[in-house]
Amino acid sequence: MFAQYFNDFEPLEEFDKEFVSLWDGWLGEENFHKLDEVTVEEFERFNTWIRFISKNYNILEANLKTETLAEISDVESILSDFESSQEKTSAEFLRIVVPELECIISEEWDFTYIIWHKNNGAVDRLRNSIKDAELKSFSE
Repeated sequence: MFAQYFNDFEPLEEFDKEFVSLWDGWLGEENFHKLDEVTVEEFERFNTWIRFISKNYNILEANLKTETLAEISDVESILSDFESSQEKTSAEFLRIVVPELECIISEEWDFTYIIWHKNNGAVDRLRNSIKDAELKSFSE
């Protein structure tokens, strides 16, 4: 099942990207200072969003090292707190698969997640949870 989503540790090229962030677009150089101003409360919005998703969909954690997907029985076990998130390397970022939506949700740098989707309605189905978590989404 891993190969349905990833190739060479990256999402398949057939996936499009929708960005989920604290902001409704790229910050730009003039607003980089906002990254240093993110509060614990604002960071927690991402965990809230992942919790919302796990309540409505079966989610699988992607392990790029072993090229496997594992069912997540306790969503709290995969969430990071603000402090530990600041110390993560890209290899430690969360990557989950939502089979029902045929999408990947990956944690990225600068308080951004990406929904890797196939233009099959996954983003629309996640939009309310994004809004409810007080996050924003945008595409390139």
